[in-house]
Amino acid sequence: MPIIYSAATDGGCKSYGPTITSWDSVHDNDGTTHSFAIATAGETNKYGPGVVVDGSGQYTIYRTFFAFDVSGISSAPGSAIFKFKSYVYANGDIIAVKATKPDTSTNLANADISALTGYTSGFNNSNLTAYSAKITGAGAVSAYHSIVLNATALSDMAAASTLSLCLMNYDHDYLDSAPTSTSTTAQRFGVYFADSSGTSNDPYIEYVLGFSHEVSGVATGDISEISGVATANIASRSGVDT
Repeated sequence: MPIIYSAATDGGCKSYGPTITSWDSVHDNDGTTHSFAIATAGETNKYGPGVVVDGSGQYTIYRTFFAFDVSGISSAPGSAIFKFKSYVYANGDIIAVKATKPDTSTNLANADISALTGYTSGFNNSNLTAYSAKITGAGAVSAYHSIVLNATALSDMAAASTLSLCLMNYDHDYLDSAPTSTSTTAQRFGVYFADSSGTSNDPYIEYVLGFSHEVSGVATGDISEISGVATANIASRSGVDT
Protein backbone atom coordinates (compact mmCIF):
# COMPACT_ATOMS: atom_id res chain seq x y z
CA MET A 1 0.00 0.00 0.00
CA PRO A 2 1.23 3.55 -0.69
CA ILE A 3 2.77 5.49 2.19
CA ILE A 4 3.05 9.24 2.74
CA TYR A 5 5.47 10.41 5.43
CA SER A 6 4.72 13.45 7.53
CA ALA A 7 6.58 16.62 6.52
CA ALA A 8 9.46 17.77 8.70
CA THR A 9 7.28 20.73 9.70
CA ASP A 10 5.37 18.50 12.10
CA GLY A 11 5.67 19.17 15.82
CA GLY A 12 3.85 20.06 18.99
CA CYS A 13 2.44 23.05 20.85
CA LYS A 14 1.76 23.48 24.53
CA SER A 15 -0.50 25.89 26.41
CA TYR A 16 0.28 26.96 29.97
CA GLY A 17 -1.88 29.98 30.57
CA PRO A 18 -2.43 32.88 30.68
CA THR A 19 -3.48 31.66 34.16
CA ILE A 20 -1.81 28.31 34.67
CA THR A 21 -4.06 27.24 37.54
CA SER A 22 -7.29 27.93 35.59
CA TRP A 23 -8.42 25.10 33.31
CA ASP A 24 -10.45 27.43 31.08
CA SER A 25 -7.53 29.83 30.75
CA VAL A 26 -5.12 27.10 29.70
CA HIS A 27 -7.58 25.09 27.61
CA ASP A 28 -9.16 27.98 25.72
CA ASN A 29 -5.86 29.74 25.00
CA ASP A 30 -5.91 31.09 21.43
CA GLY A 31 -2.12 31.18 21.31
CA THR A 32 -1.75 34.96 21.67
CA THR A 33 0.28 34.43 24.86
CA HIS A 34 1.49 31.59 27.05
CA SER A 35 1.91 28.98 24.37
CA PHE A 36 5.03 27.46 22.88
CA ALA A 37 5.76 25.36 19.78
CA ILE A 38 8.48 22.87 18.99
CA ALA A 39 9.18 21.18 15.68
CA THR A 40 12.52 19.45 16.23
CA ALA A 41 13.30 15.84 17.01
CA GLY A 42 15.10 16.71 20.24
CA GLU A 43 11.80 17.34 22.03
CA THR A 44 9.98 14.18 21.01
CA ASN A 45 9.63 13.06 24.61
CA LYS A 46 7.61 16.14 25.58
CA TYR A 47 5.33 17.29 22.81
CA GLY A 48 2.96 14.48 22.01
CA PRO A 49 -0.78 14.98 22.70
CA GLY A 50 -1.63 15.19 26.37
CA VAL A 51 -2.90 16.95 29.47
CA VAL A 52 -0.92 17.36 32.67
CA VAL A 53 -2.01 18.73 36.05
CA ASP A 54 0.35 18.71 39.02
CA GLY A 55 -0.36 18.56 42.72
CA SER A 56 -0.63 22.34 42.97
CA GLY A 57 -3.31 22.46 40.28
CA GLN A 58 -1.15 23.81 37.45
CA TYR A 59 -2.30 22.70 33.98
CA THR A 60 -0.41 22.13 30.73
CA ILE A 61 -2.04 21.01 27.48
CA TYR A 62 -0.14 19.55 24.53
CA ARG A 63 -1.41 19.22 20.94
CA THR A 64 0.61 17.61 18.17
CA PHE A 65 0.37 18.64 14.50
CA PHE A 66 1.28 16.86 11.25
CA ALA A 67 1.25 17.79 7.55
CA PHE A 68 1.11 15.40 4.60
CA ASP A 69 1.62 16.16 0.92
CA VAL A 70 -1.46 14.61 -0.71
CA SER A 71 -1.21 16.54 -3.98
CA GLY A 72 -0.72 13.28 -5.88
CA ILE A 73 -4.03 11.80 -4.71
CA SER A 74 -6.95 12.54 -7.04
CA SER A 75 -9.55 10.06 -5.75
CA ALA A 76 -10.52 9.47 -2.14
CA PRO A 77 -8.60 6.45 -0.82
CA GLY A 78 -10.55 3.33 -0.03
CA SER A 79 -9.10 3.50 3.49
CA ALA A 80 -6.21 5.13 5.31
CA ILE A 81 -4.42 4.65 8.62
CA PHE A 82 -2.32 7.32 10.32
CA LYS A 83 0.56 5.79 12.29
CA PHE A 84 2.87 7.44 14.78
CA LYS A 85 5.48 6.01 17.11
CA SER A 86 5.38 6.80 20.80
CA TYR A 87 8.49 7.68 22.77
CA VAL A 88 9.12 7.43 26.54
CA TYR A 89 5.43 7.11 27.48
CA ALA A 90 2.01 6.39 25.99
CA ASN A 91 -1.06 7.14 28.03
CA GLY A 92 -4.51 8.64 27.52
CA ASP A 93 -7.24 8.44 24.89
CA ILE A 94 -6.70 10.59 21.80
CA ILE A 95 -8.49 11.80 18.68
CA ALA A 96 -7.34 13.19 15.32
CA VAL A 97 -8.96 16.41 14.12
CA LYS A 98 -8.57 18.59 11.05
CA ALA A 99 -6.02 21.38 11.46
CA THR A 100 -5.06 24.56 9.61
CA LYS A 101 -1.33 24.24 10.36
CA PRO A 102 1.32 23.32 9.54
CA ASP A 103 1.76 23.16 5.79
CA THR A 104 4.57 21.14 4.24
CA SER A 105 7.05 24.02 4.15
CA THR A 106 6.45 26.16 7.26
CA ASN A 107 7.10 25.10 10.84
CA LEU A 108 4.63 25.58 13.65
CA ALA A 109 4.52 28.91 15.47
CA ASN A 110 3.69 29.44 19.13
CA ALA A 111 0.20 30.70 18.25
CA ASP A 112 -0.66 27.46 16.44
CA ILE A 113 -1.93 25.80 19.63
CA SER A 114 -5.36 26.88 18.32
CA ALA A 115 -4.74 25.99 14.65
CA LEU A 116 -7.75 23.69 14.58
CA THR A 117 -10.25 23.95 11.74
CA GLY A 118 -13.42 25.44 13.21
CA TYR A 119 -11.73 26.71 16.40
CA THR A 120 -13.65 29.54 18.03
CA SER A 121 -12.93 31.62 21.11
CA GLY A 122 -13.96 29.71 24.19
CA PHE A 123 -13.51 26.35 22.43
CA ASN A 124 -16.44 24.24 21.30
CA ASN A 125 -15.57 20.79 20.02
CA SER A 126 -18.79 20.63 17.99
CA ASN A 127 -17.15 23.18 15.67
CA LEU A 128 -14.13 20.97 15.07
CA THR A 129 -13.86 18.41 12.26
CA ALA A 130 -13.01 14.96 13.57
CA TYR A 131 -10.71 12.86 11.40
CA SER A 132 -11.08 9.75 13.57
CA ALA A 133 -13.05 8.17 16.37
CA LYS A 134 -11.71 8.19 19.92
CA ILE A 135 -8.60 6.03 20.12
CA THR A 136 -7.69 4.21 23.33
CA GLY A 137 -4.15 5.44 23.63
CA ALA A 138 -2.63 3.54 26.52
CA GLY A 139 -0.18 1.00 25.18
CA ALA A 140 3.40 0.05 24.61
CA VAL A 141 6.11 2.69 24.54
CA SER A 142 8.41 2.79 21.49
CA ALA A 143 5.66 1.24 19.39
CA TYR A 144 3.56 2.42 16.47
CA HIS A 145 -0.02 3.41 17.23
CA SER A 146 -2.66 3.25 14.48
CA ILE A 147 -5.50 5.70 13.90
CA VAL A 148 -8.07 4.81 11.25
CA LEU A 149 -8.96 7.97 9.32
CA ASN A 150 -12.65 8.55 8.64
CA ALA A 151 -14.51 9.39 5.42
CA THR A 152 -14.02 13.13 5.94
CA ALA A 153 -10.25 12.71 6.08
CA LEU A 154 -10.30 10.43 3.03
CA SER A 155 -12.27 13.04 1.08
CA ASP A 156 -9.85 15.78 2.11
CA MET A 157 -6.90 13.66 0.98
CA ALA A 158 -8.31 13.86 -2.56
CA ALA A 159 -9.57 17.45 -2.44
CA ALA A 160 -6.57 19.23 -0.89
CA SER A 161 -2.87 19.45 -1.65
CA THR A 162 -1.94 19.24 2.04
CA LEU A 163 -3.63 17.22 4.76
CA SER A 164 -3.02 18.83 8.15
CA LEU A 165 -4.17 17.09 11.30
CA CYS A 166 -3.85 17.47 15.03
CA LEU A 167 -3.73 14.82 17.72
CA MET A 168 -5.50 15.87 20.93
CA ASN A 169 -6.10 14.22 24.26
CA TYR A 170 -9.71 13.08 24.07
CA ASP A 171 -11.04 12.80 27.62
CA HIS A 172 -9.93 16.21 28.84
CA ASP A 173 -8.76 18.41 25.96
CA TYR A 174 -11.30 17.48 23.26
CA LEU A 175 -14.20 17.10 25.71
CA ASP A 176 -13.13 20.23 27.63
CA SER A 177 -13.23 18.44 30.98
CA ALA A 178 -10.73 19.52 33.62
CA PRO A 179 -8.75 16.66 35.19
CA THR A 180 -8.59 16.39 38.94
CA SER A 181 -5.95 18.49 40.69
CA THR A 182 -5.95 16.54 43.95
CA SER A 183 -2.89 14.59 42.85
CA THR A 184 -0.39 14.67 40.04
CA THR A 185 -2.16 13.47 36.88
CA ALA A 186 -0.73 13.01 33.39
CA GLN A 187 -2.26 11.66 30.20
CA ARG A 188 0.31 12.20 27.50
CA PHE A 189 2.44 10.74 24.76
CA GLY A 190 5.96 11.26 23.62
CA VAL A 191 6.00 11.29 19.82
CA TYR A 192 8.68 10.83 17.19
CA PHE A 193 8.57 13.59 14.58
CA ALA A 194 9.58 13.37 10.93
CA ASP A 195 12.97 14.98 11.51
CA SER A 196 14.14 12.17 13.76
CA SER A 197 17.03 10.29 12.19
CA GLY A 198 16.03 8.17 9.17
CA THR A 199 12.43 7.12 8.55
CA SER A 200 12.11 4.09 10.84
CA ASN A 201 10.38 6.19 13.52
CA ASP A 202 8.58 8.70 11.30
CA PRO A 203 4.82 9.35 11.37
CA TYR A 204 3.10 8.27 8.16
CA ILE A 205 -0.21 7.57 6.46
CA GLU A 206 -0.72 4.19 4.79
CA TYR A 207 -3.64 4.09 2.40
CA VAL A 208 -5.51 1.97 -0.11
CA LEU A 209 -5.97 3.48 -3.54
CA GLY A 210 -9.49 4.62 -4.35
CA PHE A 211 -11.42 3.90 -7.55
CA SER A 212 -11.81 6.90 -9.84
CA HIS A 213 -14.99 5.63 -11.56
CA GLU A 214 -13.75 6.82 -14.93
CA VAL A 215 -13.97 5.25 -18.38
CA SER A 216 -11.07 6.17 -20.65
CA GLY A 217 -10.42 9.25 -18.51
CA VAL A 218 -14.02 10.48 -18.55
CA ALA A 219 -15.96 10.62 -15.27
CA THR A 220 -18.94 8.27 -15.24
CA GLY A 221 -21.20 11.19 -14.33
CA ASP A 222 -20.50 12.63 -17.77
CA ILE A 223 -21.22 9.39 -19.65
CA SER A 224 -24.79 8.51 -20.64
CA GLU A 225 -24.06 5.33 -22.63
CA ILE A 226 -21.26 3.03 -23.76
CA SER A 227 -21.39 1.49 -27.25
CA GLY A 228 -25.04 2.45 -27.51
CA VAL A 229 -26.05 0.94 -24.14
CA ALA A 230 -27.27 3.28 -21.41
CA THR A 231 -24.91 3.27 -18.41
CA ALA A 232 -27.88 2.63 -16.12
CA ASN A 233 -28.25 -0.76 -17.82
CA ILE A 234 -24.56 -1.75 -17.44
CA ALA A 235 -23.80 -3.82 -14.36
CA SER A 236 -20.08 -4.29 -14.99
CA ARG A 237 -17.29 -3.43 -17.42
CA SER A 238 -14.58 -5.99 -18.14
CA GLY A 239 -15.83 -7.95 -15.16
CA VAL A 240 -15.65 -5.03 -12.72
CA ASP A 241 -18.90 -3.80 -11.17
CA THR A 242 -19.78 -0.25 -12.14
